[in-house]
Amino acid sequence: MERILLKPGITIRGRWYGGEYRVIKLIGSGGTARVYLVRDLSDGRKYALKLGSDMAGVEREYKVLSSLSSIDYVPRVYVRDDCTIEGRKRFFFIMDYLEGENLKKLCSTRRIPQGTTVEAAAITAVICLFLNHRGLYYCDIKPENLVFDKTTGNLYLVDFGGVVGAGQPVTQFTPAYDRAGWGSGQRVADESYQIFAILMMLVDLLLDGIPEVGRDLEALKQRVNKTRLSKGLKKVIIKGLDVENHSLKGLVSDLRRVLRMADGVGEGLNQCSTDVLINAGLAASVAFFIMVLVFIL
Repeated sequence: MERILLKPGITIRGRWYGGEYRVIKLIGSGGTARVYLVRDLSDGRKYALKLGSDMAGVEREYKVLSSLSSIDYVPRVYVRDDCTIEGRKRFFFIMDYLEGENLKKLCSTRRIPQGTTVEAAAITAVICLFLNHRGLYYCDIKPENLVFDKTTGNLYLVDFGGVVGAGQPVTQFTPAYDRAGWGSGQRVADESYQIFAILMMLVDLLLDGIPEVGRDLEALKQRVNKTRLSKGLKKVIIKGLDVENHSLKGLVSDLRRVLRMADGVGEGLNQCSTDVLINAGLAASVAFFIMVLVFIL
């Protein structure tokens, strides 16, 4: 479906609730929707506005996010409305604006310690586990969808447009992290699909990109095995990419065990500096999610 690119300064007016939002800039794009930073003209506050042409898709994502309003690691949504832009009907919802950077950008612009990256992968696995227990399988796992908010210090999962139920076909995915594309299983929502994506994301970030091996999983595992990552971390990655019935709970335990090992995760763990807020946010996230694990498992 066609997407319209809005210029800064344009005002979007809600048809049903009358809200007026002035566009500041484009902050995200994907599928049939775009996300803009906007200012609410009624109170002057900044929000993120997700605008799309697919009414059912926008409505569905809004309902999913609304059902998760009590969770601190998911953006809060406020209003779902529609509007007319250039004579065409468009649909949108308003949600919190996360003033921060996604994991991909952080790792490409700063010297993020490998331990921090591994910790973020573990937290991602626990977020998925928490959502799975609510019947919501988030499968488009990628560093661009993990955002560190400067205000709260929390790690947030964003873009819930592709969330599906257990066993349903995965409709939104990143090719490099998709197990079906690697010939390692079906493109259906389950824990092993999520584990594969999380570990591929980890490989991508730790090795500064997934090596071009022609979607040859064995060649990729051999490449991982030859790196300077610790033996423990290499074992976790290779095992997770191999074993189809590996559990998210097991992955979290394995990654936490790696982080407790004396040799860390490999060369560079203690040689880099990173933003104090990120580490504080990760520590708070870990504490919260340990409680989640105890409660739901």
